[in-house]
Amino acid sequence: MNEITLLREAGPEAPALSRAARSAARAALLDEFASGPARRRLRRPGRKLTLRIGLAATATAVAWTAAVVVAAPDEAGRPPGSVRLVGFSTPTFPLSLDPVPAGMMPAFSGDADAGTFADYRSADGTDRFTLAVGAEEPDWLDDEHEQLDVTGTDEVTVDGEDAEVVRGRRDVACEDGTGSCGQVRFADLVWERRDDQWVTLRGEGGYATTTALLAVANSLVDRPQPATLAVGLAPAGWSTQLFKDGRILTLADDAHPEQTVTVHLPLLEDVVPPDQLHGQLMGPVGPVLTVTVQGRAAQLVRTDNGPRDRGWYLQAQFPDGTTFVVQAPEAFTQQQVVAFADQVTHDR
Repeated sequence: MNEITLLREAGPEAPALSRAARSAARAALLDEFASGPARRRLRRPGRKLTLRIGLAATATAVAWTAAVVVAAPDEAGRPPGSVRLVGFSTPTFPLSLDPVPAGMMPAFSGDADAGTFADYRSADGTDRFTLAVGAEEPDWLDDEHEQLDVTGTDEVTVDGEDAEVVRGRRDVACEDGTGSCGQVRFADLVWERRDDQWVTLRGEGGYATTTALLAVANSLVDRPQPATLAVGLAPAGWSTQLFKDGRILTLADDAHPEQTVTVHLPLLEDVVPPDQLHGQLMGPVGPVLTVTVQGRAAQLVRTDNGPRDRGWYLQAQFPDGTTFVVQAPEAFTQQQVVAFADQVTHDR
């Protein structure tokens, strides 16, 4: 519907994605999180771990950029008012840390059906560990480390199960994507915490040691954590499709997954002043309507990029002044877009 902030997150100069590319991105993301062989076989962590965890955010961003296209399931599209908003509970990350290491705050990402990530980082980003939880043993444990600078391994026990920590160094991509800008230390640990719950733990910086990883692994408790970005209302029959870093949430129609509604917290530099919003939106757009969302003035625009891409663009603010954007298909009425946005929360 609009790319003033969306394509920036998939690449500063990225071209528009074709329908085939969007489908491929979604399929790749699901494969990143979900695919894997039979469970209960202890395996040495493999070479693909860096791609699976280190590049998961990139795959998610691309897939999310695809997901925000609120295509209707047919050329006519769903008529306005065809959805019914009901109470909605945003999915949670299933585990918590007890205690939580001082100064480490989580951000959650993933696909609700295929697996979830919790990324804990220090304020300066130097120290970091990432938890990935899925129902099946990962399929990327056999070959990735052969391509990395592995410096050592340690046999360990987690929850009474034998496992192995693999330590080494890996390249870090430059911010502009032009190559490697140095290396960081890493350590990887994978184990089946219980039936149908596989945990992949990667540590970097101060967490790139066996001792640090085991301290995190042994502190995990079964206490779900709510997503940072959440909604309290959603169309009946819609489910969470994707969430990322506490800044992106996409819901999709269960019957027609190509039809979605998204909530996005743009970076500060990407926030468009209200008086410039009309000129920044792509395609034919309606007038900028002033509405009230969460007690503050918000801007609502009708967009029309063809029969399969019509809907609404809403720019609003939380009570603390943080800007968020809602993009909804034309199945929503104007009143439903506002009601939906009124129930968006962000717990930073």
